[in-house]
Amino acid sequence: VDGTILWLEMAYSERNLRLACILTGVGLILLNVMYADMTLSKLQRQKTIAIENPDGQVTVSLTAIEDFIRRSAHELPEVKELRCDVVARKGRIVVRARATLWSGTHIPEAAERIQAVVKAKVQEMLSGLEEPILVRVHVSKIAQREARAGAPDRRPTPPYATPYRGF
Repeated sequence: VDGTILWLEMAYSERNLRLACILTGVGLILLNVMYADMTLSKLQRQKTIAIENPDGQVTVSLTAIEDFIRRSAHELPEVKELRCDVVARKGRIVVRARATLWSGTHIPEAAERIQAVVKAKVQEMLSGLEEPILVRVHVSKIAQREARAGAPDRRPTPPYATPYRGF
């Protein structure tokens, strides 16, 4: 502790050492800002896909692709809900789909149909892109179909009425 206090007193009293400490601190701060900027720009670059068109470059947001896949999953009767994450990696597009299926569906067939539909929709949407599309399906839930509002209640009714039931 005494050595640290002695060094700080010397750095405070000598002008050249004080200037060196200030410049070192400013340099470290600039390096951190540059590193953060590079990291954030790399993340931002990975959130879009660029497609070359004859008229110029077109960028497509990965969240737009995710929303499109979510909406197109309604055409599959065995799928209740489909959430997905789209990631653009080196030379390929990876779609991770989390599906909620209705009970009574054959899971391998449903997963295969989900993969086929998602891959076809993404390829159709990004027709100018030659990158392979990898679709991974994870069945996260199996849901029961709810009774419809117009369907009669199937609970047995008692043969007698309970007195003072509403009180």
